[in-house]
Amino acid sequence: MTAVCLVSRTSSLVARHSGQSLVLLRRPVRWLTTNREDPRYVFSKPPSKTEVPHPNDGKYFFSRPDDTKKGEYRGSNVLGQAILQQRRRRRRQLLSIIFVGVIGSILGYSIGYKALYLREQSFIPLFPASRIRKLSARDRRRIDAGKVQLLSQIRVLEQLSQHEMIKEDYGVPLRDASTNETPEVQDFSIWCEDQDPCVTGIVVEPNDGRPSSHQWYRIPFLFKWRLTHRPLSISRTINSILEGIGLSTSDLFQVVAPEKVYDSFKYEYPIQDDDHSMHIWFLGEMKLDNDSLVVYKGKYHVDVKLEQIDLLRKENGKLVRYILYKENER
Repeated sequence: MTAVCLVSRTSSLVARHSGQSLVLLRRPVRWLTTNREDPRYVFSKPPSKTEVPHPNDGKYFFSRPDDTKKGEYRGSNVLGQAILQQRRRRRRQLLSIIFVGVIGSILGYSIGYKALYLREQSFIPLFPASRIRKLSARDRRRIDAGKVQLLSQIRVLEQLSQHEMIKEDYGVPLRDASTNETPEVQDFSIWCEDQDPCVTGIVVEPNDGRPSSHQWYRIPFLFKWRLTHRPLSISRTINSILEGIGLSTSDLFQVVAPEKVYDSFKYEYPIQDDDHSMHIWFLGEMKLDNDSLVVYKGKYHVDVKLEQIDLLRKENGKLVRYILYKENER
């Protein structure tokens, strides 16, 4: 009986120890297959990999908290763009201040000081203008464009009457085949060429009723203005400088280039009461018959001076040009 009890106790102890050994054997296997806990989070819950940072974090001022490295790059890019925009805004503000200051100074001096205070005429330049321009109605009256056209017609008829080809083909005196009268000028245009570069600008005068032949735009009781163009008299400026040292531009040109004095703009002031020199050019057409047209070009100063005369004529269905007269080939 005693032996049976000992056997049963022994078997139960063996079974108990064998169960504990299995538990002990299982634990190392579990330690090998699972990660050990981080000792920093013994008293707190470790953050998960997908946890989103707090939205009030200062690191995410220019980006969203759920952005990765790409979000950080976007944040720096946004910061750079903000700095560039601020610099551009400051640059525009500086340019605007300079522009307003310059315009205000020009208008204040030209209108406020010269026109209103000194009661004088002032000129505000705007943009460059061509040296070659059409004559205004006022300038055409001052040079008498009708007289220039009549003189040019007379000079052309004189040259044509002396040409052998015209004598043989059309006879002398010349007659218009359709009217049997002296050929008349069919089309005539006239323009001027300034010696100096020109600018277009605004002329401002006090609105005090002073006489003028121009058309003005008026601001009552203040000033009047009109759009015009004026030459930049470079030669006059140079001449004033040379006069300070006892010389003049004519003395200098006679030494360097005499043709600048004797064969240029020096003595050409064709418009009355105008103190700058210019050339007055004209172009005209004169019909001889239905197939013949005379085209001429010249210059006016006191008298008409022809530069060239051409004859355009149809021959065998083709338009043929004959140079009847040229100033440089006489």
